[in-house]
Amino acid sequence: MALGALAGGPVAVCSSGNRFSRAPVSRGVVSGRLKCGSQLPSLSVKHGFRFLSTKKSDPSSLAASPGCCRFRVVCCSSESKTSEEKIEVVFDPQGRYNELLSGLQNSGSMPRTNITLFSPSKINVFLRITAKRPDGYHDLASLFHVISLGDIIKFSVSPSTTKDSLTTNALGVPLDEKNLIIKALNLYRKKTGSTMYFWIHLDKRVPTGAGLGGGSGNAATALWAANQLNGGLASEKELQEWSGEIGSDVPFFFSTGAAYCTSRGEVVESVPSISLSTPMVLMKPQEECGTADVYKLLRLEDCSSADPQELLNDVMKNGITQSVCINDLETPAFKVLPSLKLLKQRIAAASRGRYQAVFMSGSGSTIVGVGDSQPPEFLYEEEQYSNVFISEAYFLTRKENEWYEQPRTDASPDA
Repeated sequence: MALGALAGGPVAVCSSGNRFSRAPVSRGVVSGRLKCGSQLPSLSVKHGFRFLSTKKSDPSSLAASPGCCRFRVVCCSSESKTSEEKIEVVFDPQGRYNELLSGLQNSGSMPRTNITLFSPSKINVFLRITAKRPDGYHDLASLFHVISLGDIIKFSVSPSTTKDSLTTNALGVPLDEKNLIIKALNLYRKKTGSTMYFWIHLDKRVPTGAGLGGGSGNAATALWAANQLNGGLASEKELQEWSGEIGSDVPFFFSTGAAYCTSRGEVVESVPSISLSTPMVLMKPQEECGTADVYKLLRLEDCSSADPQELLNDVMKNGITQSVCINDLETPAFKVLPSLKLLKQRIAAASRGRYQAVFMSGSGSTIVGVGDSQPPEFLYEEEQYSNVFISEAYFLTRKENEWYEQPRTDASPDA
């Protein structure tokens, strides 16, 4: 077979005794026949040709020539009278272009122009407030852990030289400099001197005002994406250090996924992860607890006296139990939102020991049940809880020099 040039594009031409229809094609199917036992004739794959059929065939009898090593022969049919195989040749130059482009980008021969990343959230297994700082903030000691609930963010290089463009599927999410994604991209350009701007689409799945760090995860993910699309101008350590300027929770996401965080939260010490197969359920009422409002009602004398280092050691040794899941922000959060206290109490009572622990994450308003992925039935049965956000989750980590992978939606990690 050879390629001919007629108006309308390349054509498949009969050669070597094998018969193919001669017809101009831009994208479509060219039918033909091949003698049984013979090999496929050479066809330049750079033009986007590939072979298809509807029935599995012996690859030895339908092997592509060396010049066609990317051909995919799926099947053929045999006509006994003529001893010929019927095959189809599909011409798809755009598909071949996409394949070549992907190969070049993956090999580093040309820069990537877009990337889609999973943006995870977190829970605080325990959260101790240890002191009030002269600057008005509070020192804390907390075991942070990434979980499988997260957003999906797509970043594409924009031709703009002045601003980023952000879209989202969620109502009420700011699309300007108030959004932590835009703040992160501005910070990256400031630190590196990059002039690259982006189109960003945020597929929001983590509820806002939940105490799950969804916005902080978005910021960390944006820094990672910008660095990837700029060819790695910064080290991972630099990204983590810079991220503290956006928010005290952001540096945590540059850990391996589990970390003991101190100071305002920006001092991050990676620790071994909790079992990734541990099930949990997240339950967040529609009402939110404003972080500033919660801290305004915080009284250090009402906080636990438990040593956070001992809490950490206990979790590392024995796993999650109710006794270690202390959150000093629960008391003020329950004053801001009294119905949240009742929700936690009812979840704990209804579980009848099904959960290893029931606690609030961050400054609220998410209640976490660890040990089972199913919520109590009353959340489905009672009208007052019809708007409660419910999601099963499990713990998540990342590999060194890689970002967090989007979890499978059909199973836990060990399924």
